Amino acid sequence: MTRKIISLLAAAFLAVIPANAQSAARGADAATPKTGFRFVVCSPSNAKLPNPLYYQAGKEFKSVRIGGRTPSPRIKPIGGKVDFWDKDPAGEQDDTKGKAKTKVAAPTTPPVLSVTIPASAGSKGLCIVVPGDKPAQSQTFFMSESDFPARGIHLINFSSSPLQMVTSQKGDFSDKKTSNIQAFKRNEGITKSNSWSYQGENGDIVAYMLNSPQPDSKEVKRVKMSKFVVSNRQAQITVVVKDPKSDALRMLSIQLTD
Repeated sequence: MTRKIISLLAAAFLAVIPANAQSAARGADAATPKTGFRFVVCSPSNAKLPNPLYYQAGKEFKSVRIGGRTPSPRIKPIGGKVDFWDKDPAGEQDDTKGKAKTKVAAPTTPPVLSVTIPASAGSKGLCIVVPGDKPAQSQTFFMSESDFPARGIHLINFSSSPLQMVTSQKGDFSDKKTSNIQAFKRNEGITKSNSWSYQGENGDIVAYMLNSPQPDSKEVKRVKMSKFVVSNRQAQITVVVKDPKSDALRMLSIQLTD
């Protein structure tokens, strides 16, 4: 019964995007690198990237599906960047295994998306992709896995509004702890000021309220009130964005495992 309750609480915290969201790369195999970058889509407008995409891995091109919620397998940059094509540059595709085995030849078409990896991103990290009208117009944000380990609960504020996280281990907020999370600034990227983390102990159940303080007022607007459960097997990353249509704050979930 306890396990069932914990599972339901975890599902409640994560159910901020449709359950049938795009899954991660299907072209992964045993040779998936242990260093490199994983890619995941976070889109306030529900825009998507073409699927599958193709990238160079050593002497071949492989296919990968980059969607929401679950990051792709790691991809090693080449020359400080990762290029993606919407068609197999090798001109041959194995539909069964989802990857091309043809030796690399110079692509005759330019990539539809080229992601430059910043030096500050380290050797292992997550790239959050916000798709544009065209893949090349997509925005990318990087987080180092040393700053956001694959355990615990993390929140990143990508909105232009400051946030307030109130937590309670008792559940009734008599022991509440309040943390202020600053608005996102593109020139600063993801920092400790615009993000929040709770690692705690495996199995911890913590009640929380996510609020949005109102400008020129002491009032706060409730964004979400629920509970989260800490797991040593994965990190739960919630990205807060503004819906471009309604201007309301949305919470998009990412599950990150080691």
